[in-house]
Amino acid sequence: SVSAFLLNRSSDLVSAIFFPVVILIIGLLLPFGLVDAHNLITFAYSWIGKLVILVLTIFPMWCGLHRIHHGMHDLKVHVPAGGFIFYGLATIYTVWVLFAVTSL
Repeated sequence: SVSAFLLNRSSDLVSAIFFPVVILIIGLLLPFGLVDAHNLITFAYSWIGKLVILVLTIFPMWCGLHRIHHGMHDLKVHVPAGGFIFYGLATIYTVWVLFAVTSL
């Protein structure tokens, strides 16, 4: 469907642009003391930080489940109601992350 395709494309874009930055911050700058952990926590509690957490967790999940769904189809492993299962799991994950992030 068109909405699944658009979510997949936006997920690829988010992953390609922002994940290297996240890896740089969490994997290098934070351990070497170049970024203060308190600043990261403060950012995570702001509204823009919550939005960043939502984008960096929800979009890649949609992308991954979309790829698994179509990869299984390409391998001739047909899951009954696969679209409902995979996109349903992505929807459940999205709602769960929304509740988790808004409770910060």
